[in-house]
Amino acid sequence: MFQNIGDLEYKLQYRNDRPKADDYLLIFKNEKVLTICDGEKISLPFFSDIGQEKLSGLPDPLFLFSISEKSFFLSMASFEEGERFQFKSIRLFRNISPGWMAFAAATGYHLYKWYKNNVYCGACGTPMSHKENERALFCTHCGNIVYPCIAPVIIVGITKDDEILLTRYAAGYYRRYALVAGFVEIGENLEDAVRREIMEEVGLNVKNIRYYDSQPWGYSQSVLAGFFAEADGDTQIILDENELSEAVWVKREDVPLDEKEFSLTGKMMNAFRNGEEKNSRK
Repeated sequence: MFQNIGDLEYKLQYRNDRPKADDYLLIFKNEKVLTICDGEKISLPFFSDIGQEKLSGLPDPLFLFSISEKSFFLSMASFEEGERFQFKSIRLFRNISPGWMAFAAATGYHLYKWYKNNVYCGACGTPMSHKENERALFCTHCGNIVYPCIAPVIIVGITKDDEILLTRYAAGYYRRYALVAGFVEIGENLEDAVRREIMEEVGLNVKNIRYYDSQPWGYSQSVLAGFFAEADGDTQIILDENELSEAVWVKREDVPLDEKEFSLTGKMMNAFRNGEEKNSRK
């Protein structure tokens, strides 16, 4: 999965630092990130590529995290595209090399959304300030403190004998096969969310729910928890057409292979195809 960055080390502790010339600078516009395009090669810009003069008069870039010796900073500046600089969809980074760049772009986007959505205090409307010793925003007027938000999401591989239920979303950009998934609601534990989402989307009861693996997913500011579960009783699908366009039982050998295993969904589909889903834990 994209957060597995090999021998590189991800360090998320906040530091009140200023960027150096060879640190990365992330600038977002909606769901796109500024990139440097050199022919077919696409990469994230260094601070020196942007230049201090283009950021003059703007708030200092915010430290996000570091990957090994390289730090990543966020600028909320507006930036005009040119021949060399182009905004690209953060989802394009599924195909970017090296792979850790996709993790950096998605994680940076997660923090960008949090900063963008918390410019003003949600309690009194006063502009928020950044704490110097931790990643938190605070209100100097009413004392409200806001920390980064992470939404829990469940993903479920529903199985019956040697088949797994694969789905396609009814909306959005992703059109390949996926698994039943959804956000955890207030007051639910993860297993209850598994049962509810399955009943709502495909009308099935399940048993033997087993945790498999997890993944940060900055694209939706969430963390994914993957489970396998066995269909219990009637396996006729009642499709929620507002959420899904298709849900079909697929034999183990016919499950599409995800060679890159970019996502937890791909890893779980591969695991079932290879007969490894029983490695999950109750």
